[in-house]
Amino acid sequence: MKTIALWSPKGGVGKTTLALNLAAAAYANGDKAILCDLDPQQSAVDVFNDKKLSFTVLKGMPPVSPRADVMFLDLPPRTDIDVTGDIVLIPLRASILDIRAVNKAIRHVRHKRLVKCVNAVDVRRQDERMLAMRMYSEGAFLVKDRSIYSRAISLGKTVFDLDLYGAREARQEMQRLYSILTD
Repeated sequence: MKTIALWSPKGGVGKTTLALNLAAAAYANGDKAILCDLDPQQSAVDVFNDKKLSFTVLKGMPPVSPRADVMFLDLPPRTDIDVTGDIVLIPLRASILDIRAVNKAIRHVRHKRLVKCVNAVDVRRQDERMLAMRMYSEGAFLVKDRSIYSRAISLGKTVFDLDLYGAREARQEMQRLYSILTD
């Protein structure tokens, strides 16, 4: 089983939204996915409690190793924790403050494959677009700012459960990211 941790030293960067949609991408790919919500806010558990998701969300870590192809860990935005997992996906916004905070914090994460993901990029804003493109040229994955992500979460679903405007493009984005993480 592959374990993918979603971690950032900063809050509000979209860890939970990415975790939920990546677990749905795994399911759409035919993989059994489990999402462990380790963030004190328990937002992924709240969405799961709506009983509309195609995968399981656990509060905390399971007591025994689950039967799954991939387990996602939605970690809290802190630097004083042990960042576990085979791969660490680090969401950040296209802002100099996020970039600096992440670059300082990743020094503490050792012996892991790190994947940066510039999340919710508003391509209409030139400064944000240029910073995101710089991060992309350095190997980061980009996720566009799409209203379908928040709409799906507000309905207790993921972009894989909706056929509304923007859902197809969002699904493709999540499938590409899932593919990068599982290669």
